[in-house]
Parts: sequence; C-alpha cells; structure tokens
Amino acid sequence: MLGFLTLLVNAGLGSFIDKLADVYKRKAELEVDKEKLRSELTAEYLKQIVEDGRMMADLQKTKMGYSVYWWLVSGFVFSLWMWWTAVILDSIFNFPFQIANLPTPQMQEWAGTMIKWLFYTGTGVATFKAITGR
Repeated sequence: MLGFLTLLVNAGLGSFIDKLADVYKRKAELEVDKEKLRSELTAEYLKQIVEDGRMMADLQKTKMGYSVYWWLVSGFVFSLWMWWTAVILDSIFNFPFQIANLPTPQMQEWAGTMIKWLFYTGTGVATFKAITGR
C-alpha cells in the first residue's frame, strides 16, 4: 500500500493525496465534535429529567397537604379495597356467584399502580393522618 502511495506522489498526485488526507483528518475532527455534542445533549437531557422529577415531587408534597385530595384518593382506594376483598373472599370460600373482573386492562394496571403508590411511597400513613387530623 505504501508503495502505491509513493507511486502516486511521484506521479504528481501529491497535492491530491494531501487534500485527501486533510479531508480524512477533518472527518475525524467532526466525529469527535459529534460525540462531544451527543454527550452534552445527553447530559442536558438527564438534567431536565431530574428537574422534572423535582417539580413533580414538589407538586406531590403540595397535594398531600390538603385533606380534600386525600378524601378523593380514599374514595378510589376504598372501592378497590372492596373489590379486592371480594376477590380474595371468593378465592377462599368459592362463592356460588361470580365476582366481576375490572373491565379493561388499563383499569387493572391503574388499580395496581394506585396500590403501589399508596403503600410503596409511605403515603398510607399520610392519608390516615390527613383524613383523621391526627
């Protein structure tokens, strides 16, 4: 390969090869700039996600301070509690009647999310305190 390049340089194509080398050098610099830009954009995106999370956490804290919010949440959770209790009792005692399932997969997912949110984030205690005023 080196011999071929030497032949081209000797044939008067040296300036062409120099320009070709410059093009490849510039291409390498652009690739480095492209990676740098990608890294900066990723970092900025992650900062924005963290900031959005902080804003949502502040909103959640504010909502949790109002008993009206907890009464509304309690209404949803109480109806889910009644349904899950009926399902559990049916599985234990095998009732002669049928316990209806939640009508859509979205409602089933929502119900699971409500319970996770209630118990996994420690808001069950906050709900009790907000409702009872203790």
